Amino acid sequence: MRSAGRRLGFALKQGLQPATEAGPSTSYQPAFGQSVQLWRGVRLAAGHSALTFTRGPGIGLGRQADRALRRETESFMRKWRSFKTVALGSGAGAISSGQGLLTALLPPALLWLLMVLPASYRVMAFKLMGMAPPASVHAQSYSGSTPSLTSPSSLSILLSRLLQALGLTALASSIRDEILLAARAAYLWCLFLPAVLSAPIVVALNGPGRETWLRLVQWTLEHAGPAFIKWGQWASTRPDLFPEDLCSKLEQLQTSAPGHSPAYTVVAVERAFSAPISELFDTFEEQPLASGSIAQVHVAALSAHGAAMVGNGAEHGALVAVKVRHPGVTDVMHRDFILMQRAAAICSRLPALASLRLEESIRQFGGPLREQLDLSVEASHLSRFNANFRAWSNVRFPVPLFPLVTADVLVESFEEGDLISRYVRQPHRHNALLAQAGVDVFLNMMLKDNFIHADLHPGNIVVKQPEPPSPAVARLAALLPPTWRLRSWLVERQPQIVLLDTGMIVTLSEEDQSSLLGFFRALTRMDGRKLAAEIVKMSVDGRCKDPAIFAAELESMFATMDREYLRIESQAVMRDIIERMRQHEVTLRSSVSTVVVTSLVLEGWSSKLDPDVRILETMRDMLADSLVERLGSAVDRVMASGALLE
Repeated sequence: MRSAGRRLGFALKQGLQPATEAGPSTSYQPAFGQSVQLWRGVRLAAGHSALTFTRGPGIGLGRQADRALRRETESFMRKWRSFKTVALGSGAGAISSGQGLLTALLPPALLWLLMVLPASYRVMAFKLMGMAPPASVHAQSYSGSTPSLTSPSSLSILLSRLLQALGLTALASSIRDEILLAARAAYLWCLFLPAVLSAPIVVALNGPGRETWLRLVQWTLEHAGPAFIKWGQWASTRPDLFPEDLCSKLEQLQTSAPGHSPAYTVVAVERAFSAPISELFDTFEEQPLASGSIAQVHVAALSAHGAAMVGNGAEHGALVAVKVRHPGVTDVMHRDFILMQRAAAICSRLPALASLRLEESIRQFGGPLREQLDLSVEASHLSRFNANFRAWSNVRFPVPLFPLVTADVLVESFEEGDLISRYVRQPHRHNALLAQAGVDVFLNMMLKDNFIHADLHPGNIVVKQPEPPSPAVARLAALLPPTWRLRSWLVERQPQIVLLDTGMIVTLSEEDQSSLLGFFRALTRMDGRKLAAEIVKMSVDGRCKDPAIFAAELESMFATMDREYLRIESQAVMRDIIERMRQHEVTLRSSVSTVVVTSLVLEGWSSKLDPDVRILETMRDMLADSLVERLGSAVDRVMASGALLE
């Protein structure tokens, strides 16, 4: 074996010749003859009896053989690191393209080499890298058994170390990422193809098969990944943009997105808190209560040990919500946004689609969404929201239970109630109160706190029924006349709205906050020119194709509009404004755009709860500068309600 090592070392020395000063700027310059000589040396060494020895307990393990193999291997590695790569057998010379091709093919070649090496050589390779070999590989080297050719743990570790030693880790990672992106793109293409191809047929038939197609669209988005599920959740709140039946079908994505297995949940919780799940919780429901695009929620009861960890009055047996992030969601989300950005870049080069500014749209859609991937960030948001609304009796947020908070798992107080979508679908005596509470909460976030929940779709809002009055209060109310307001105040409590999923928030800069207030003030006053000026202030780099024409169009739009139309059809007015912004290539900054879209989503479900509650009308009252304006808005509300005619 020592002579084989010397022959292999001699062949390598003859095959690796440094580049001369007159040669290319690369670090080596192997000639074709030298490559052939090197290849022959490798074949000669490989054919020597040292590589065909009979495996036995003591073969190749003597100190002398170890030292010889170590010297030859270390000499080879020094030359390899010095010259980076060698164009074996290609005769391509020291040109960049040849190096790139060889470097791309090197990882699979190294993997093949590791798989065919005897176990004793693999043990020596691990030792040379300064690593302890896996027990299975080490045992094989001393046994008479044939080593397994598929040892994923040992091969992957050794291959990664070899790539690191050769300086090819970044390249190998890039190649791997591109392969995964290509596979993901192929999967999405096959997934969306049936829905896309069948869409024209469904539209042409105008009825037959539409329900089946809607189920296909929902199924496609469910299996496309978190980014597409989140888009479906957003689309379900926009009946102004999409058909009503499609919105109803996509509403199911708000609470019934695909989940992961209970086994993974247990592993994730125990790994996050370094404790058995039975030690933290007395009971743990394996069936998730709800599953979203980023995580799913389980209901559990705190154990005595878990309550002691939390402290702050946490009770043994208290119900908690355990939010567990889906496995691999970060990588999938990252790849999906890369694919979206590349598709948008290609589409933006087409003249018919250039005006849509798809690249900017994807960037604005993806920015806030990435914040939801870290559940510890959501916990900090919950703490701040609880502090901001501590004086509100009709608004609640879950309370994060520190230290049971990590990036993968979040334990918070369990808030029981019904989704607000139940109240949207059917009349209820509390609908008006709930609608006004939602509008008030959003405006308080935007105008006072500057800390805005940016994901206020109905799936993230729960209505919690009030606690019944105590027996003493009930007896006191029974003594009062039925017409007294004090009696109704004592007996009838207002329901609370609970806001969930606070991972995505927006905080505006002082400039953006001032411009946004100016935007809504100009909108409620129907001042087209002022509105255009505020929109341009909030745009990216202040870009507008023709500011004068843009302002004139908005002024003309409001000149033919009465205030009652603005009050009732505020969503239609906002759509017209956004369409004119698109025509004049005005792109709002990401944070401002998120707030505007959130206000439209809020307007959508609050107006369904109570058509008389309008966000622009409430904002008009809050932003009124004078008593005359406040009286004017009050008169408008009275006239609109028809109270003077009764």
